[in-house]
Amino acid sequence: AARAVGLLFMVLLDLTALVGNAAVVGVIARTPALRKFVFVFHLCLVDLVAALTLMPLEMLVGSALGGSPGLCRVYLFLLVCLSSVCILSISTLSLERYYSVVHPLRYEVHMTPTLAAGVLAAVWLKAVATSVVPVLGWLSAERPPAQGCSLQWSPDAPCKVFVVFLAAFYFALPLLVIVVTYCGMFRVARVAAAHHGPLPTWLETPPGRRRSASLSSRSPSAAPRSTPHRTPGAGGKAAAVPLAVGG
Repeated sequence: AARAVGLLFMVLLDLTALVGNAAVVGVIARTPALRKFVFVFHLCLVDLVAALTLMPLEMLVGSALGGSPGLCRVYLFLLVCLSSVCILSISTLSLERYYSVVHPLRYEVHMTPTLAAGVLAAVWLKAVATSVVPVLGWLSAERPPAQGCSLQWSPDAPCKVFVVFLAAFYFALPLLVIVVTYCGMFRVARVAAAHHGPLPTWLETPPGRRRSASLSSRSPSAAPRSTPHRTPGAGGKAAAVPLAVGG
């Protein structure tokens, strides 16, 4: 009964990942104004591939069908590869958002389709190179009855070095990048709110309010425009956006 309930939750989680990421990918693909968010599109696409391949394999290797060493190695390769791509994509997205908020002019000049394609290619090359390690035999993909399909480490030096590499470059460094970049964006939003200056483009007024303000400014009897009034809690809410996203 416990296994059946666990499998049910895994299926529901997989379906949620499929529907959610497919929806975001579809919205970005069909909306020209959103196509500039190439890193968000790439991250959702990777998550969609993981929901189509890695998560079903996770269900197989945890059942009686997962006794094949070949299937286990495929699962371990996809696990390391897609997880690495996801983590590196989140780090890249954090850096891209940081420069678009803190250095908007520099971002507009340097962020070209060629640079974005090069960054994504580097992400995939690094992830594939890392995930080849289990396939080459540095790690043995065995399936002990009590543990299931997992990475079994040998006591030799190469495996220990690989563990340190994974911990440093796929957890500690990405975490540091995310914390530093979102703290920087939080500080910029807080300073802008404190000085009642214009908010960054990703925190600007909702479209309906912008449209009404534009129509009123075009009216012949409209008074000269003044600095938009901001409610007392607006600055705190604007500063909380990058904090929530980073969390």
